[in-house]
Amino acid sequence: MNTIQLQEQALSAREVEVLALLARGHKNSQIAITLSIKQRTVRFHVEKILDKLNVENRAQAAYFAFSKGWIMD
Repeated sequence: MNTIQLQEQALSAREVEVLALLARGHKNSQIAITLSIKQRTVRFHVEKILDKLNVENRAQAAYFAFSKGWIMD
């Protein structure tokens, strides 16, 4: 899955990876280690994801991803 189209905005492949880990309950530090990126970069991706999904927090983003069938765990 390279991108997920959302109206006029799409999640990048990296944002999809971050969203999948976020939805599985990983903390920013765990996401950073898993993806070999800095925690600051994870925070940036999470902010962009929340903005693109038009949700207020990580729990809502996770719920949205699961409810759309983007994440199957």
